[in-house]
Amino acid sequence: MAVKARRARAGARPAMSEVRRRLARAVDGATPALLVVVLLALLIPIATGSVIGAAAALGLTVLLIVLVTVGIEQTATALLLVAVAMAPMNNVKPVAAISFVTMSDVFFFLGVGLLLPILMTKGFQRQAPFLIGVAGIFVVGLVSSAASADPVASLNGLLRLVVGALLLPIVFMLWRPGQRVLVAFAGAYVLGTAISVAKGRISGVTSTDGRFGGLTEHPNILGLTGMLAVTLVPFLFAALPGAYRWAALAAGAVCAYGIWISGSRAALVGTVVVAVVYLLLSRRVEHALVFFGLSIIPVYVVGQTLASGVVDSSPLGRLQGGGSATLSDVDRQNLARVAWDNFVSHPIIGTGFGDASIAHNIYLQVAAAGGVLALVCYLGILFATARQPLLLGAPYSLLALPAMGYALVGPLTPLLWDRYIWCVLALPFLLDRPGPQEVPSAAGTTPEVRR
Repeated sequence: MAVKARRARAGARPAMSEVRRRLARAVDGATPALLVVVLLALLIPIATGSVIGAAAALGLTVLLIVLVTVGIEQTATALLLVAVAMAPMNNVKPVAAISFVTMSDVFFFLGVGLLLPILMTKGFQRQAPFLIGVAGIFVVGLVSSAASADPVASLNGLLRLVVGALLLPIVFMLWRPGQRVLVAFAGAYVLGTAISVAKGRISGVTSTDGRFGGLTEHPNILGLTGMLAVTLVPFLFAALPGAYRWAALAAGAVCAYGIWISGSRAALVGTVVVAVVYLLLSRRVEHALVFFGLSIIPVYVVGQTLASGVVDSSPLGRLQGGGSATLSDVDRQNLARVAWDNFVSHPIIGTGFGDASIAHNIYLQVAAAGGVLALVCYLGILFATARQPLLLGAPYSLLALPAMGYALVGPLTPLLWDRYIWCVLALPFLLDRPGPQEVPSAAGTTPEVRR
């Protein structure tokens, strides 16, 4: 009898263990749902308090449902996709009273916040030039801020530079989700810029001299985002399949039109130069034919503008001194002179980052703010950013075009640390670099990128 009892108990143990495992799985499966129910109950008082509270509660509810359904990384990817799409719309803000926070910033914050547990488990992959540049400009910025006349304002400017321009590439080089996310982000930026241009054209002019700003804070920003979007089109055309290529070309045409209606001279010149460089480097007849076909209408519009003799607010008109161009040039010369005097007076550590975006020249601004050392570090960052896509091989090498365009218009723009710039320049860091055994071939091809 004792033997039979022991056998019965031994047979019952596996059965009890299986029950416990099933119970544990049931609890694990029910926990996210219970968490959502609890959080929804907490959000109800917020939702009934005001319209803003209701909108916030609804957004958090949707976020929780998506998080439980698809998981952390997929939810973060979706949030960052929306953030990139809204980056060219820097005049779309959650709260008008907080003018420096955009809706894109909100989605970037949520997406990066969700990614933090994943990022903490990863390491950098041979990005020493970029990281050395970031560390150098941060240290120099701290020194120049401490020695400046207004340390608080200088630290605020340095923080905006680090968070707005340098933090996102670091997040991307830690994350490295792969090709599909990179292509999706590039397409989202072009689509967001096209939406901004279309909305601006419908809404009408936003400046006294007839220029359009779209969903941005200034026509020059519409021009710069249009230029960055256009320089992404060659990559999308090479990376996307079939009909998606032509959709990218159509969206790129809308973005190019945005450059025209923005009246930005720098954006127009930068786009033309980058397009010519692309054709010279690609040496592909079909690319030249596509470019020729797409340029027929713009060339006609430019010809009509020049033949009319009317000096208007278009980029060509402003190159001839039309609109507000003359007053803008005088203002830029005065601001550049002030920045140059600041640099000459403190060439080693600069005068601080409090006024680091007034000279309409990003290189002069960095030199005046942090001195020669800061300028060297910043040039190193730009070099590393442009070099990263070239190391990835075709077609990712085409992502050097946005960095080239931004570096080219640098002497003509004050836009130094904005997310709508650096979310594009940071795109190549979403991929692993190929190892020594995966070096791109001379024919311009590259093996499958490691996930």
